[in-house]
Amino acid sequence: MESIKNKLEEIKKELETESREYNIISLGSLHEMEFPENAWAIRNMIPLEGITIVSGAPSSFKTWITFLMAIAIAKGEKFLGLFESTQSKILIIDEENHLREVKRRMERMDKNGDLPIFFLSQEGFLVRDISAQKKVLKICQDKGIAMVFIDSLVRVNNADENVATEMSAFFRELKKFCKAGITVVLIHHERKEGLSKGAIGSRLRGSSDILAAVDSHISIRKSKDDKNILTVEQSKLRCDKEFDPFDISVRDTEDETFFEYLGERPKELSKQQSAKAIILSALEESSTDLAIKTIVEAVRGEEQVGDKTVRIALKELIKAGDVLEKSSGVKNEKICYLPTPSA
Repeated sequence: MESIKNKLEEIKKELETESREYNIISLGSLHEMEFPENAWAIRNMIPLEGITIVSGAPSSFKTWITFLMAIAIAKGEKFLGLFESTQSKILIIDEENHLREVKRRMERMDKNGDLPIFFLSQEGFLVRDISAQKKVLKICQDKGIAMVFIDSLVRVNNADENVATEMSAFFRELKKFCKAGITVVLIHHERKEGLSKGAIGSRLRGSSDILAAVDSHISIRKSKDDKNILTVEQSKLRCDKEFDPFDISVRDTEDETFFEYLGERPKELSKQQSAKAIILSALEESSTDLAIKTIVEAVRGEEQVGDKTVRIALKELIKAGDVLEKSSGVKNEKICYLPTPSA
């Protein structure tokens, strides 16, 4: 019965759309329009009334970081003591974690129970469910909530994330929240490192339409050398220049978890990180072992990095055991290959 009701509602909206005439604007009228300057939930990170994706691999602290963002916004304080925020009430839709785990994480970061943060936990919310949309929008309206965090895309999407048309429909529905004056932050997973081509945006799992649809994309990666260091990068910011990559340290005590801004990441290190990802991808996709010269050319074709940077990245991968090398038997040329996965 509910599905029939939803279908009738969709048909009604389609008919309303068909009967409404388009409103075109002349160039002269456009020049005369005045728009406010860019407005931010968190400056240079999360545009107000837009959609931001925060992505990362499993255990990369992406949910922790979004909770930290939510706390800063709820207080109207600077995120990481650096990025200004606009104070607002927040709804966190968590379809990933049990409330017990949500409580544990929030208390480890801030024990203030009076913050204007509300939770909708494991209720089976789906973005494309019109009835569920209306319920959440009503909650936001009744409580004066202007920002919604969603964990995660895969849990609130009942379509194939690899199909562009499906994801286009998903984001059309999600943008209804933005039209209602609500800022959306969506957590999403990244591809396995060997399957991403190095560019930050290509790490997002699923259709490329996901990146195309959002206003900002922030990626979080855990350092291979130190599990307590996170690198935060931005592949897209529709309304401004992307921020430079920076590092965060994670420190645990018995009762608390602290996140500290360490400063911008040296550009050369960021290039090396991209080079490593492309090297691993090239070796994984190749049916044969690759000569070092071939690897250097492959990386140069994907990223604007010099030979020296590629060779340093390859040397570090070999040292870590992620890539193996041997002599090809031809003029002492070295060839590289991936280690055989253990059973």
